[in-house]
Amino acid sequence: MEDNNYVVVIGAANIDIGGTPYKPLIPGDSNPGVIKMSYGGVGRNIAHNLALLGINAELVTATGNDPLGMEMLKNCEKIGMDTSLSVMVPDASSSVYLFINDEKGEMDLALSHVDIVNHITPEYIKSISDVINSASIVIADCNLSQETILKIKETCKVPLYVDTVSVSHADKIKGHLDGIDTLKPNLLEAEFLSDMIIENEYDCLEAARALIDQGVRRVFVSMGPHGILAADKDKAIMCDRYPAHVKSTTGAGDSAMAAIVWSSLNEEGDGLTAPAMAANAAASATISVDPTIHPAMSVELINKIKEQSIIIREVELFK
Repeated sequence: MEDNNYVVVIGAANIDIGGTPYKPLIPGDSNPGVIKMSYGGVGRNIAHNLALLGINAELVTATGNDPLGMEMLKNCEKIGMDTSLSVMVPDASSSVYLFINDEKGEMDLALSHVDIVNHITPEYIKSISDVINSASIVIADCNLSQETILKIKETCKVPLYVDTVSVSHADKIKGHLDGIDTLKPNLLEAEFLSDMIIENEYDCLEAARALIDQGVRRVFVSMGPHGILAADKDKAIMCDRYPAHVKSTTGAGDSAMAAIVWSSLNEEGDGLTAPAMAANAAASATISVDPTIHPAMSVELINKIKEQSIIIREVELFK
């Protein structure tokens, strides 16, 4: 790849197995519904969306040499991702992510077996430092070990974007936010990282300010049906979510991160409004379909959704 003409995504790639019941879940019982298998993982999903948005994506992940892992890598290459730097671990099982939605498509429970991603070690990150620092942007997901994430921070000389993944995984970067260019938590993760309780818009603004004070340049807080709060040290905006009929929320955050990256690479402005609008558009598209990745994700789709009525409000972050 030409220098700076690609994005490096370092993180998990999973086989996703998910189910949605026909009726409200009954705990401890067998619930009739639909079960589907697809390829996922936060890092892989972000790279997949980037490829669909026309961005050259170098996916650095770890898989077993089992049939599921081999087929997943072939699928990644077919989509347009470069997986040449991914680690294949002999005699190991590839990652599996198991989730159950409620009858409305909202995730109710999930179990992840992503231990194989620990084979992306700090030593391996050091060995590919030239590739990392020749990229336009590097994205790390918090499925990685804390040692590896800190090594990426230490190694990376280009803008580093971090996806927190979940509250339990966000613990790996708590107290280590300095040097992160762009952070994309949801409300629970923002609460955890800021040690604050978020009950309203003002609380979310205060949490964003706390994260910026810890050294993050930009924060995009996903507020679910309420849209996205985007902030840097000088400004904050609230971008309401585009209307969408929810079929499944799984993968929405991954498409939002990819859209933030795409917009940051291709659009001018205040560095907040355009990426937040793109993220909302991508997420709205993703939740409107069952697959984790919208099959028609594209620049054209994002721009079409952005043409819909949307409310963007500049809010006072620093008094």
